[in-house]
Amino acid sequence: MAETAPSRKWMMRGVFAMLSLALLFAQLLPLETSPRRWAGPDFMVVLTLVWALRKPEYVPSWLVAIVFLLADFLLLRPPGLAAAIVLLVSEVQRNRSFRLREATFAYEWLTASGFMLVIAVSYRVIASLMLLPVPPLGLMLMQVIMNIAIYPVIVVLSHFLFGVRRTTAPDGGLGAN
Repeated sequence: MAETAPSRKWMMRGVFAMLSLALLFAQLLPLETSPRRWAGPDFMVVLTLVWALRKPEYVPSWLVAIVFLLADFLLLRPPGLAAAIVLLVSEVQRNRSFRLREATFAYEWLTASGFMLVIAVSYRVIASLMLLPVPPLGLMLMQVIMNIAIYPVIVVLSHFLFGVRRTTAPDGGLGAN
């Protein structure tokens, strides 16, 4: 079993990278030519938070930084701002994963919801302080609500499609893989 664990870890890192790139590609598709009046969820943020909590070794900090920096460049956001915020939050989420492994799903969802709100507010405050254009407050709140609503769906899909389950005490945590 010890011989297959590193290969599974690297395979799942590749899966995370490919999922992130597919989500980024979908965001770049010109499906609408007029401005939208609603904001959908940011699937990359939710996926990162789910995997950082449930299997932290699948989303190392360097991979999160690369994926979100690429997203910043391709989505024409301030380079590094969203990447730095998501990286910091995912690291805090990763450090809390061992405390949350015995918690209920409702508490996990509440914690992730708080982190999603922190990401949105931090982005807005830092962008405002740096005199960068910020999205309207209503759209930002709508996206946070959509992120919170889609979190259980991403958890279920990650669990059943990719086998991303919460690390439990007998699994040994981070050091086991």
